[in-house]
Amino acid sequence: MASPLPITGYPSVSSPGSAPELGEGWSAADVFTGSQALGLQELVFLPGVLCKPPSLACRLSKNMKLQSPVIANSEEGMCMGMALCGGLGIIHRHLPIREQAKKVQRVKMYNSGFILNPACLAPRHLVEDALRIQAELGCSGIPITENGRMGGRLVGLVTKRDLEGKPRTASLGAVMNRDVVLAQEPVTLKQACTALQQQKVSKLPVVNKDMELVALICRGDMKQVQRNPNASRDANRQLMVAAAASPHEGWDRVKAMVEAGADLLHLDTEEGVDAKAISFLKEMKEKFAGIDVLAGPVNSLQQAAQLCEHGADAILVGRAGGAEATVIYEISRSLRANFGVPVIADVGVQDSGQVLKALLLGASAVCLDPLVQRCEEAPGDLIYRNGVRVRLEPSPAGPRPVEMGCAAAAIDKGSILSFLPPLLQNLRTGFQDLGIQSMGDVSKALEQGVLRLERCMGGFQEEAPRMFPIVANGLHCR
Repeated sequence: MASPLPITGYPSVSSPGSAPELGEGWSAADVFTGSQALGLQELVFLPGVLCKPPSLACRLSKNMKLQSPVIANSEEGMCMGMALCGGLGIIHRHLPIREQAKKVQRVKMYNSGFILNPACLAPRHLVEDALRIQAELGCSGIPITENGRMGGRLVGLVTKRDLEGKPRTASLGAVMNRDVVLAQEPVTLKQACTALQQQKVSKLPVVNKDMELVALICRGDMKQVQRNPNASRDANRQLMVAAAASPHEGWDRVKAMVEAGADLLHLDTEEGVDAKAISFLKEMKEKFAGIDVLAGPVNSLQQAAQLCEHGADAILVGRAGGAEATVIYEISRSLRANFGVPVIADVGVQDSGQVLKALLLGASAVCLDPLVQRCEEAPGDLIYRNGVRVRLEPSPAGPRPVEMGCAAAAIDKGSILSFLPPLLQNLRTGFQDLGIQSMGDVSKALEQGVLRLERCMGGFQEEAPRMFPIVANGLHCR
């Protein structure tokens, strides 16, 4: 049995086999020996041999891969931004079922290659119907079919330009464009892009030999594909998105999320891993075998093992009250060896350094909720105080507890599309400095003692505060 760490937090050099072979720092096995739990701020990784620019591609679950090891719980705007940057967004469950399903659908319909289920209308519908759909789904072009459904015979197309200045009670049959440029099935995405450029159109319906609508292709989507080559997309070139559900709400929410097109289901066990949660997970895997399930948050190896034994494809590790580093390391090491299940860390990271540490300790991805909740895509109202744009932060689960007389406000960080790339570059630089070329090399480096660590003394955990308080007209902002 390994001897516990002394009070200093370091293994005793006098004990046999405790001296590090590389002459500096300690291996993860040495640091995490003993009963004292460690937080992320108590550890420092020592630089290694500089390597080539690394890849951040990761395995989020047993069957899902991402180009960026980051996720976030939010709503459709944030989920779109996360997916465009190579990560994944989760539509939280603190919404009515229908509203949550609509948000999943909006993410799936945004920036697609072939839109296989576009919103369609019939010639008998009115201009106001088209305007309503454009506002709800954010689409500018609507195919017009004889029966108003996908798969019907295409008779025209309406765009925002066709609807400008038209009476809201006018029929679409009177205002639609009947001279539509078409693509015949079968057609590849590359051929469709060429046709869009040559014909100088923004929408390209795809029809079969009977003129029945098969798909819709948009020029704007093609531009986004070129701008974001690492975006998280499914086999249909649609952005990937996850949706959360609780085992205590029944099956209506889960079924609605699957029908809406969710690529991953998050079984939220915030209320505890009990018999009901285990039974619900088992039934989920039986009824929806084709969709991976992320289960959590958990804080112990026993909880994680129970969920893995009943079919969980990924485990979410939650906040552990200052023991985040130990929990991530121990749970990820055990699940990797016994179940082959990835671990996602949701430990309240405050900067890119903590994200890097969580990944180096074995997490396959990290939840960025505290970092991205101030981006403009996050839910919450934007206001200005003394020329500073701040965001009032809502709590998805209900009222946010704050100090008496203080509003929950935070300085806005701008778009997630401009905030996330520098953070990902910081991660690449960190991996490169440590000599890690890919996410798959982390576990080997930990087990073989290639990654060397030092512990920080309590008084030196933070050289300076990460955030400076700003008071603007009575609003205490972070």
